[in-house]
Amino acid sequence: MAKMHANANMTLDNMMKAFRAATKKLYDAALEGDLPSLLNLLQQDPFILNRYIIEKPGRFSQSPLHVATSLGHLEFTKEILHQKPELAEELDFSKRWSPLHIASSKGYLDIAQALLTEKPNMCFARNQDGMNPVHVAAINGQIRVLGELFRARMQAARERANGGETILHLCVKFSQLEALKYLLDVMDAQLVNSKDSDGNTVLHLAVATKQPEMVDCILRNTSIEINALNTNKLTAMDIQTQNRKDSSRDDEEISRSLKVAKALQVKDTLELHNKNNRNWLENQRSALLVVASLIGTMAFQVGINPPGGLWQDDTNLHIAGTSVLATKAPGRYNVLLISNTIGLVSSLSVIILLISGLPYRKLFIGILMFIMWIAVSATTFTYLMAILLIFDLDFYKTKKFDVTPGHWKTLYLSLIVWDCLMALVLLGHTIRFIVKQIRQGEQSSIKLYRRWFTRSTYHPPAV
Repeated sequence: MAKMHANANMTLDNMMKAFRAATKKLYDAALEGDLPSLLNLLQQDPFILNRYIIEKPGRFSQSPLHVATSLGHLEFTKEILHQKPELAEELDFSKRWSPLHIASSKGYLDIAQALLTEKPNMCFARNQDGMNPVHVAAINGQIRVLGELFRARMQAARERANGGETILHLCVKFSQLEALKYLLDVMDAQLVNSKDSDGNTVLHLAVATKQPEMVDCILRNTSIEINALNTNKLTAMDIQTQNRKDSSRDDEEISRSLKVAKALQVKDTLELHNKNNRNWLENQRSALLVVASLIGTMAFQVGINPPGGLWQDDTNLHIAGTSVLATKAPGRYNVLLISNTIGLVSSLSVIILLISGLPYRKLFIGILMFIMWIAVSATTFTYLMAILLIFDLDFYKTKKFDVTPGHWKTLYLSLIVWDCLMALVLLGHTIRFIVKQIRQGEQSSIKLYRRWFTRSTYHPPAV
């Protein structure tokens, strides 16, 4: 029995030695791009590539496909992909780079196309720094490969690296102006205003790293928010002002570009915001005062001169100077009076609050606008009641009426339009409130992310 175990162990050792020897020959062939040697090895052992995936020899940090790709051996790479396309999904042990990462870094367009044909979703594969092949192509200025990757999987360009950096941030960080220009041409403007984990837009970063051509390119070719604030509450102009310690040419060009784009420091931004806010409040105050005065005037006229007029003589049934409708339809006239009074009191309340000298803010204006909604609605209801009382007094006795006349149809249509308008206004404010809450939630999530995660530093691999 012991002899059988010994023989088995010797057989296993011999197999391992043979596999290691074959693997070394495979890597030697990959280094040389020796396609005949590869074909010969596959003829001797058709499963050698399968065994690499299963056993992964520890002495080699990269697969044969990694090696062939890094050295630009196109035909050798194609043959490995033909024999074992799964190797395109393998990541090396040191940097977690895929073969597509390497081709993107080196700018091997033909090899990148071959890899994309087999495994296009490897555009989303991330290395240890959170970068996918699209990021790697951009930071190395490989425009042709970048275009191929972008066409294969455009969404990969929207992925963020560690630290929340977008592909545009990486272009600025690694001084790849041409890659930045290409991406600004082919991508939409939404990505331009994205911020990294420090709240910096690409404009913040370009100014901080003193790259005037980058700054000019961003300002000329995008709809970037020029006065956006980072987590330190600084605009791009603030960063330029703080970092400018001499009158170098780069500083002068950056300052000139920012001034032409009307960039502001945070103090000026706040002043402009406060000025705009004051103007908005003043405009709203003036509009509310005009509308409240108009509604108050109309309600006052209905009160002293009700629909149907006043009795001109005294009899047993009425007294001169009293409302005709109050005698003919007292119940409905009371509804009209209540509605009109609500409109009058609401509008007068708004007028009193506006001229009282109280400090008015957005919340105060919002409350007044709500009161005006009540006044406008009451005025509308008063009008409808007045029309009903004038056109058909018998309706209030019989509780029946013919809806065929044109004035009934007009009233119903007006009521439907009014209800729809009020519903749209309410829906609009509801959506606005929900969107505001969602944005606040996103900001809270970003702050939490920044608190718990730190930025890692990227080191280009030696392949």
